[in-house]
Amino acid sequence: MTEERFIELMEGDSGKWEGDNAYEGLTIIKKYTDNLIQGAGHDVIWSEDISTLIEKGITEEDVKELRRLNWMVEDSTYLACFV
Repeated sequence: MTEERFIELMEGDSGKWEGDNAYEGLTIIKKYTDNLIQGAGHDVIWSEDISTLIEKGITEEDVKELRRLNWMVEDSTYLACFV
């Protein structure tokens, strides 16, 4: 997967989910890295760089699931989620 493809997959509308979308997204990201939360601000957490996730073999299905859970790519570089 390329960074362009990753971003393309994340540009769609998010879906409906029940439960804690931040936790569920971190559970997906955990399959690829131990560096789960790299920063936090008011109502947002920032996670791993997408280039690292691509290098570790993240699947299109997991990227689509992150988007469904309302995760996003910030600055074309890293994942973020409102909490």
